[in-house]
Amino acid sequence: MKILVFGSLNIDKVYTMPSLPMQGETLTCKRYEVHVGGKGLNQAVSLCKAGADVSMAGCVGTDGDLLVEFLRSTGVHTDKIQRTEGFTGHAVILVDGNGQNQMVMYPGANWEITPEYCDKILDEYEAGDLILLQYETTQVGYLLRKAHEKGMLVAWNPSAFVPAILDEPLECVDILLVNEYEGQCISGECAPEPMTAALLRRMNGGAVVLTLGGEGAVYADAGGMVRVPAFCVDAVDTTGAGDTFTGYFLHSLICGKTPEEALRTACAASAIVVTKPGAAETIPDRETVECFLRAHC
Repeated sequence: MKILVFGSLNIDKVYTMPSLPMQGETLTCKRYEVHVGGKGLNQAVSLCKAGADVSMAGCVGTDGDLLVEFLRSTGVHTDKIQRTEGFTGHAVILVDGNGQNQMVMYPGANWEITPEYCDKILDEYEAGDLILLQYETTQVGYLLRKAHEKGMLVAWNPSAFVPAILDEPLECVDILLVNEYEGQCISGECAPEPMTAALLRRMNGGAVVLTLGGEGAVYADAGGMVRVPAFCVDAVDTTGAGDTFTGYFLHSLICGKTPEEALRTACAASAIVVTKPGAAETIPDRETVECFLRAHC
């Protein structure tokens, strides 16, 4: 199985605050840092750290060398990344003393993806290969349909949520990964069981993975539902936790672990991430996650 992450590449500008500002409020930050990011990049790194052989597709601008070099250093294949003449996408992230965050995104090159570029990349893949998508780039609906038509295993994390997601072809998705907010917005339901049931009906099968923050995570398919609790850790920064979960869950599943085992492994990886500031740079390798599991299970 070839694994392709087609998604966003961002430069994250992180400001650590005593608290998150209210409307009209001006606060002085305690620390400013620059990190590599973007949900696509984070998920590609997570898959790679978990042990997968991963290629990244997406667009960066003239200032994108930092992102490409970082991906190469982690082992992600970068030959499919396209460069544009504009600026790379970036995020401004405010983090408070409890590890909670607010974020503003500038899409930049992430919104310069074209159908022609998508076709060029997908020509290198075939039925049975895995593609992982998010919703921080253009042409996501096009990629969902084309990958499904080719018979690829389509995994989608529809984040960050915007109303346009409701018009995308969920019937083309094999594995849908959502957090509680995204799941509620798409399904119209609030509780995990009716939420996952509504999503599965829209997908015409497949599987739903629902993350619940401190309450753990849920896997649901036609055979039923599995739920695992979260690990108790002191959170410093929740940025990138969901992306880490996504990569580790998918790798565990395609390697033959049960959904319950895959959820537990993904919860462990995301628990490690939130104990440190940053996102992609803090994603643990497989040995670290296995040590954590041995210590906490």
